[in-house]
Amino acid sequence: MVKSGFSIILFLCLVLASGSLAFGGPAPKPPTAETKPPVLAEKILLIDDFESGSLKSPRDWWTFDIEKAAAAPNKDLKEGDEKVAARVGNYSMLLTGSAKNWYAGGVGTYIAKENLELSKYSNFSLDVYGNGPGSGTLKIELYDDDNSNWQVEQDPNKGFIALYDDKFVYELKVDWSGWKQVSIPMSDFVDENPGVGDDIWNPMQSGGSGGLLQVQFICLGSTDKGRVNFNVDNVMLTMGEK
Repeated sequence: MVKSGFSIILFLCLVLASGSLAFGGPAPKPPTAETKPPVLAEKILLIDDFESGSLKSPRDWWTFDIEKAAAAPNKDLKEGDEKVAARVGNYSMLLTGSAKNWYAGGVGTYIAKENLELSKYSNFSLDVYGNGPGSGTLKIELYDDDNSNWQVEQDPNKGFIALYDDKFVYELKVDWSGWKQVSIPMSDFVDENPGVGDDIWNPMQSGGSGGLLQVQFICLGSTDKGRVNFNVDNVMLTMGEK
């Protein structure tokens, strides 16, 4: 009888222990791009962090003239700002190639989406891994829609210049070693094609306009025949101060 009572008590203890492990659901997962807290999600629009290991998914980047543009492992990229190095994840976008007359090619992606309001973001932010002086210059190009058709028409016979839409640019000289976060106020971008479009920065969707349509990265050498070599990660639009 004592043995039977002891067995019952042992059984109840095991049931309670099992219940304490099962109740409450799985442990919460750390925030990701899809599960960011609402406040953070409002302040940051992630364009790409390249964690898919591909430039075709989830965002499709087109390439032109560049010797190599690829999602590359970050495992050996340890130098620079420790906080940035700790958050870049497994992949970044490697851009490398030799310049001809300063130009080494580039990449671009379309970011406009219906009901995606981008006018509230005041900075363009990205993490860049440099390889010291001579890494090259990253020219950032932002195109906004001025003829309300949600596309950037370009002339292939004239260096693919935009025919109807504004192009705002900023040139970032990469002359450091390792990871560094760069945050550029939108007010620092300048209109590179005056007389085309309305010459006003208007990323908002209004009057049928798609607003800010696409981003392009142009790689420039530090000399007219220099070699470009740097990585880009965590490309995003952000709110707030620089």
